Amino acid sequence: MLTSQERRNYIANLSVGAIHEGRGLRDTAVKGVDINALPNGLVTGSNLVQFPAAASGELKSSVALSLLLAQRVASTDTAIATPQQWIEKHNTVLTNLNWLDEGGGVVESKFSNINVAVHQAVIPFLTAAFGGALAAGSLIITALQQLQNMDKNSPWITLFDRQSERFNVSEYMFTVVDIQGDLVRISMASARLDASFGTTQVLFFKITNQDAKFESASAKFSAQSALITEMNSDLQTKLQSLTRSFIASLPDSVLTAKAGD
Repeated sequence: MLTSQERRNYIANLSVGAIHEGRGLRDTAVKGVDINALPNGLVTGSNLVQFPAAASGELKSSVALSLLLAQRVASTDTAIATPQQWIEKHNTVLTNLNWLDEGGGVVESKFSNINVAVHQAVIPFLTAAFGGALAAGSLIITALQQLQNMDKNSPWITLFDRQSERFNVSEYMFTVVDIQGDLVRISMASARLDASFGTTQVLFFKITNQDAKFESASAKFSAQSALITEMNSDLQTKLQSLTRSFIASLPDSVLTAKAGD
């Protein structure tokens, strides 16, 4: 386990890739994001995260930024060439942030039903992966179910699809956060599909006999809540410029979209 200073140095020295902060940054949009007032359900990069109602704003911020940092470091590491290497790098970053890896793995699965959209077909696998955390993860399940009532060309869905594309696959990640006393536990599940199914709207791709197989992954991590909240300011400092750059790069259709769009 890293000491507080060692972890602070580790965060500061991580490479998160090029950050472009030029003219045209949308300061109003950036300043409108209060990272310590996050909702209980949110998307961070390619990860749909569900928090319990008891989670403090500072804890939600630290967990969300931990996951975002792990994704960003893995995505910008030029030595990574496969989805599995990406996962390994992602998890290494989390363990170096003093998250304890409680195990997991990747297995090849097969959809039991065909001619259904991906977002509907992965629900049974997520339900099984979350197990006892299903009640806490119900917002994730509900969100996937409600996608069928949304416009598949919604700018937020397009953005989530784009963030999920890595190498030759699209990997959708889902995380349920649970608080047990002074311990924070996260259960992660993901569905990895061939990105050649479609240009971006993989979530709405119809599954057939020829492409019924996919890989599902799971992982569990835990950490003391005090250790998680302690690094909140360091994570915000590290990722502030990245957040500004990312928001500035978003198309107008995303920035002006309503919550239900």
